[in-house]
Amino acid sequence: MKRAFLLFAVLFLIPTSTVLSQTFLDYVLEMRGDTAVIKDYFDMNSEANSLYNAMNLDTSPPAGRVYMLHAFGYYPLTNNPSPATPTVIVGANSTIMVNNDEISQTPPVVCGFAPEGVGANTGGINPSANLTVKNVSFIPATAKQDLGWNFFWTNVDEVNVTYENCMFERTRWVFMATSAKSCSWFIKDCYFVNMNGQPCRRNGGVIDFFNTEDTIWVENSTHVNAQGLMYKLRANPCTRVVMNHNTFINMSSYIILDLGSQSGMSVTNNIFVNCQVQPYGPKNADPGEQDIDKLPEGIINVYPDTAVHIDRKILVDKNVIYWDPRLADVADLANAQQINQSTDWVSQMITMNSRTQSMFNDNATYPYLTEGQWITELPNFTDSKDLLTTQVDNLKAFSIATCDTLSTDVMPDWRLVSTGPDSYIFSDWPIPVDLSYNNATLLTAATNGFPVGDLNWFPAKKVEWLAQRTAEYTAIHNQLQSGVLGVRELGGLPVDFKLEQNYPNPFNPTTVITFSLPRAGNVTLKVYDVVGKEVATLLNGYQTAQSYNVDFNAAGLASGVYIYKLEYDNKSFSKKMVLMK
Repeated sequence: MKRAFLLFAVLFLIPTSTVLSQTFLDYVLEMRGDTAVIKDYFDMNSEANSLYNAMNLDTSPPAGRVYMLHAFGYYPLTNNPSPATPTVIVGANSTIMVNNDEISQTPPVVCGFAPEGVGANTGGINPSANLTVKNVSFIPATAKQDLGWNFFWTNVDEVNVTYENCMFERTRWVFMATSAKSCSWFIKDCYFVNMNGQPCRRNGGVIDFFNTEDTIWVENSTHVNAQGLMYKLRANPCTRVVMNHNTFINMSSYIILDLGSQSGMSVTNNIFVNCQVQPYGPKNADPGEQDIDKLPEGIINVYPDTAVHIDRKILVDKNVIYWDPRLADVADLANAQQINQSTDWVSQMITMNSRTQSMFNDNATYPYLTEGQWITELPNFTDSKDLLTTQVDNLKAFSIATCDTLSTDVMPDWRLVSTGPDSYIFSDWPIPVDLSYNNATLLTAATNGFPVGDLNWFPAKKVEWLAQRTAEYTAIHNQLQSGVLGVRELGGLPVDFKLEQNYPNPFNPTTVITFSLPRAGNVTLKVYDVVGKEVATLLNGYQTAQSYNVDFNAAGLASGVYIYKLEYDNKSFSKKMVLMK
């Protein structure tokens, strides 16, 4: 008992006594208005916990207090901050990390700490109010290679957490998670790497939910080398899920663990290279993380659960998919080895399983499940180092080995700069790859002619994209709500109303319908078969006076004659078109 008490004193009383003798300003290099520049471990003469102590002693911070961390800063935590008021934690340098080769601008590291002779804290921040973090590297680990389960956790409802231009590396489970409801998570311009560490095929990803949430928004972020489930939505419907302009390379398991309950999800303009490699075996499925029908899960997964959602609204368009030919026999090898006494292993390197695909093809029943273009092409990356050679072999070996539920395999680290045990809690900086590419088709394949994937690898294009970002998301939202693959405003002020003949005609399976409105008004554009049964609603809502192009994808329909009918200004207009497969 005495020994346990002494350990408690070492872990808790000593840090507390240190704090009691100091004030908030003792942990501050300087004040810049309401921004406090925080001292790091070395500024404090090898004292850890400066960020926690500063936040804890800042008893009356202004709303949105900014705690700034300086370049090269080392901020190990022996206690985890739990900010109760809106807070911003920001690294001093805002240069996008994937384009920054300056050693002097190495981002500050926030991690855990393991003092000599006492227990370790692997670090974490647990907000109970809105939190924004920018320009920081987060590593849930200690220099002694103790590895944490996650870093950000909240159990308070309706908290918004925003991550911008941050690096995340190493985690046994995920980097962020919540059991609260109606929270929102915004991830922009971030870089995730080496999501590994726990001997488990499911662990090693970005985020996990255990409740219904408001928003998960992932934009212009790159993900490299992960062993587990990346975005675990499970059966928890979110109000809105946005995944736009992201890059994923060498992901062993699911990108989106969605058991089929989402509505209001758009997955657009992303790159998926060597993703979802782990094969699926119905006899060895993971409880709570398997498809309801025990089918393999593709990148997109939907289940006809009308008790949850009547109108399933999901938009999937302009995504690149590619799998290295060396991965083609993963399921075959698992069957040949009869892993877990099973020969039922099947590939999950698919866009959708058979049930999901049939739902997307059934425009009459599911008019708001919209599947656009999947582009099968490997980006010719400028400098991918060994990601597409040696690391593919490692990915394959791990994905096969972890079919065995008793496997203790861990995906190997991929580090090229900060190597060796002394670098365990420091980022692999500068980021060692250049994932820009020169494929002519891909450089203009995304919405509005931008490159596909994380645009931070194309800085000039990123600036152009930001100028039209709001308009792009408005168009994506309209497509999601209308079930129309594309409605493009052509501008101009037409003198007369016109409904043009679709082009091409005959078509297979896509065509474009053009019309012009001399006055604003409510417009409905629907498609019928020859007996008058409605097969698609392409547009239903208020439109301004101008000309429009509307895409129609008839992939789920049989060959034959169809009629498209536009209602406007208390009148209806129709034309015939021919689907010829």
